[in-house]
Amino acid sequence: MNFCKSCRKPIHGNGLEALGSHWHVHCFNCRTCKKPLLNKSFVGFNGRPFHSRCLKCPGCRKTIKNKYIENDGMPWHPDCYQKQNHPLCAVCRKPLSEHYLVDFWGNAFCDTHQDYTQCSSCSRTVCKNITDGGMSFPDGLVICNICNLRGVITQEQGDRLMDQMRSALASVGLKLHKSSTPLTLCDRDELREASRHNFHNERPILGLARWSTTTAGNGQVISREFNDILIQKHLPEEHFRTVAIHELTHAWFFYNNYRDLPLELEEGMCVMMEYIWLKSQDTQDAEFRRMAIESSDDPVYGLGFQKAKASLKLMPLKTLLLFIKERKTFPTRWSAFFFQ
Repeated sequence: MNFCKSCRKPIHGNGLEALGSHWHVHCFNCRTCKKPLLNKSFVGFNGRPFHSRCLKCPGCRKTIKNKYIENDGMPWHPDCYQKQNHPLCAVCRKPLSEHYLVDFWGNAFCDTHQDYTQCSSCSRTVCKNITDGGMSFPDGLVICNICNLRGVITQEQGDRLMDQMRSALASVGLKLHKSSTPLTLCDRDELREASRHNFHNERPILGLARWSTTTAGNGQVISREFNDILIQKHLPEEHFRTVAIHELTHAWFFYNNYRDLPLELEEGMCVMMEYIWLKSQDTQDAEFRRMAIESSDDPVYGLGFQKAKASLKLMPLKTLLLFIKERKTFPTRWSAFFFQ
């Protein structure tokens, strides 16, 4: 008596023989989709029948058509098996060396590639296999092609995002109302020429709030006028948003007569407004930018942010803004306690 390969029960009456075994007619089904294979073309693997379209690689879920490697009872495309069991370097596509690094985005690469340029926006290693190259500027700014493909390059795009970030800033109490903050999308030369300081060690200048002041012969200020906000072209949308809210905070300080603030104080507060907005965004990109802000040791932007964040633990934002306008410094525990 013969026993069915599938159900292990005796075969009484009609049965069939295939793949070196006996089967009940109703048990001879595709191992993947469970549909009958009687009088249908099929392929065998490990003594089990499959529709040819149903025999798929576990690595890529695509059909096995010719060569395969058997592993753990399943067929794999050779390339998929290699990636699964012997990961390749994301830069050179060779098997990873014993010592390798993994970036925020999950790209693993040999530690010998640390000298490659990193994107100034997303910090990915700029190379053919990860970013398909990128744009490089004479002052060292680099924007990879992953970021460039999502880059803000038209005035219409920029104006739409600026309106959204004005609303985001207003939602935490910094309202610009009808104050003018026109956007100018620009390149490196215009930004560098307009910069008011040289403290851009870790943060290459990507945006700037520009205004003009008229003074009398004795140095007294006669008038002040806000001109525009400059932002680097080709920044990906979420990065553009953080630069926009940073510069809009500068504009808010201007329109509310916050004069002569120390650089660390004003920039630290502007970075904090970036951070507050990023905390409201549940995206991988936002998480990356939050982590970059938290880990920065830049003497102006990084340390200024740390002091601004610590100040928010001492008093609410509305009170903090009043304090820095009056005192032109971040509060200490004692000064916060006695500030009315």
